[in-house]
Amino acid sequence: MQASTVQPVFKLELNHKVTPGIVTIAKYDGTHSCLTASAGYDKIIIHHPHGAIISGRAQRSQAHGEVSELNLSQAVIALAAGAIKPDCPRDMLLIGSPTQILAYDVHDNSDLFFKEAPDGVNVITVGHFGKHNERLVIVGGNSSVMALNWQGVEQFWNVVGGKVCSMVTFDFDKDGENELLIGCEDSYIRVLKNNQFIIELAETGPVICLSLISDVRFAYGLANGTIGIYEEGIRLWRVKSKQNSISLEWSGENLACCWANGRIDWRDGTGRVLRRVQMRSHAAAMLLADYRSVGASDLICVSDKGEVLGYPNTPENVSLTATSKRFPSEEDRVAITELLNKKQALLVELQHYEANSSSLTNKDMERPSTAMPTNTRLQVAIAADSEEKCLQLVVSTNNETIVRTALVLAEGIFDSGETLARHPQQTQLKSIMYIPLKPPRDVPVDVHIKALVGYADSEQFHIFEITKQLPRFSMYTIAPSRMKTQIASHVTFRITERVQRICIWINQNFLLDQEVELENEDTKDFNISFICLRDMSRLEMEYSGDGQVKFKTPDIRLAGDLIQSLAVYLNLTDLQVHNQPLLYNYLFG
Repeated sequence: MQASTVQPVFKLELNHKVTPGIVTIAKYDGTHSCLTASAGYDKIIIHHPHGAIISGRAQRSQAHGEVSELNLSQAVIALAAGAIKPDCPRDMLLIGSPTQILAYDVHDNSDLFFKEAPDGVNVITVGHFGKHNERLVIVGGNSSVMALNWQGVEQFWNVVGGKVCSMVTFDFDKDGENELLIGCEDSYIRVLKNNQFIIELAETGPVICLSLISDVRFAYGLANGTIGIYEEGIRLWRVKSKQNSISLEWSGENLACCWANGRIDWRDGTGRVLRRVQMRSHAAAMLLADYRSVGASDLICVSDKGEVLGYPNTPENVSLTATSKRFPSEEDRVAITELLNKKQALLVELQHYEANSSSLTNKDMERPSTAMPTNTRLQVAIAADSEEKCLQLVVSTNNETIVRTALVLAEGIFDSGETLARHPQQTQLKSIMYIPLKPPRDVPVDVHIKALVGYADSEQFHIFEITKQLPRFSMYTIAPSRMKTQIASHVTFRITERVQRICIWINQNFLLDQEVELENEDTKDFNISFICLRDMSRLEMEYSGDGQVKFKTPDIRLAGDLIQSLAVYLNLTDLQVHNQPLLYNYLFG
């Protein structure tokens, strides 16, 4: 990695503090780019470096000659801009307040529309969506999304299962029409197509950043510091940082990420950091725009203190000099260091194996600290524990060796972070270890286990690594046959599938001691009951020979997750679901 081979092509100071995340760039006259940002509770600043004089409500700032100030009567929650007016190349400024949206023509000093938003305003984006020919203003609220035309007339509205944190329009299914990607606070990336959600991508934290990369790829950032890239609904890679990402942009052939602490790094197609720069203060935004009017976009980074740095969209390495030809580059030196470290680690491991081998052949020799039977295996199992209301991860060995320490890595399971370490006291060491797991949400989770295995008196231990996957509904275990409770709430729907496929779906998505099997091939009806380990609530599933399926549960969100999981498995495109005592439609694209 090169610490800082990227030099800014321009620098400027706004002399105003900038609110993080509320920044946009627009061409209010149709030609020149102007940086617009929130500079406080109800104040917006507009930087116009190309001589365009902002008039009307915007007043010239006394702190900077190229900055104008626009004062409002409400708090500024979100900003966006776009050419939403037909046959008009000029961008309109879109201002989101807690319960209102204002579309303002900065150039003509006039309001296009003023719209109430009862569900709140968290994020605004402009783009084409579905079969609508005009560009729409899409507003994400606390539990819904809606789209408005340039006159403020509502074009569509839909409920979302959580607070909307980020949005972007994107042709997800490659049918020539844009879908809406929605990042939610409930850790899902949802894809909305023609007012129907066609897919949900489960993540491990609130999705605060979404950015397009290509026709098939998009980048995302989470509130827990994770960033990554999806391609056609499949995650290619992800990395984790202690900082939160402010913005993601595709810069040249690399993904540029701006972090909250002011660090900007460029990553290649595998997530490896290539270059990195550090701003003097915390970051407020990073955008891609032709701010110098040279015909090429720059990566524009804005700090919370008003510093603006422009970096070339395609970072180039510094030119080679005689010194650089004579000595290796920083990237080469890092690669050499990594190879030397790997060599040293392999030599140490080889010495341990040689010592272990000699101890096994020489019976009179005292067992060395690295001794380990060659047939040692690490065994991992996961079982439901109804008494403790959790899952028990069981880590054990197949001989007299002990498990000294176990390190469990899993996202979204542990309250203290993504890693849990268990290291019993010396007097409590055994060949088996129990680790409780309590997934808070019904999503599949990969659990990575690293265990130190050896003898109780060993000084050095061998590391074993195993990965297990928790199915989506792992926190539900088979209910005892004696348990009889009446569940009034239920959902029903009808499908044309064999009951054998329902059993296969249950076996793949639930953590069962034994797989569910039918008594015989002629069985038409099927019933099964589960208990949720979180709150000991009951879940019952009934399948009739006529294709009617009934899920009995008091949790409507669980019912929706079950329906969606089954619909995806059976590849259903349209499903009519009835809820008791309520009635609603649950559609799948």
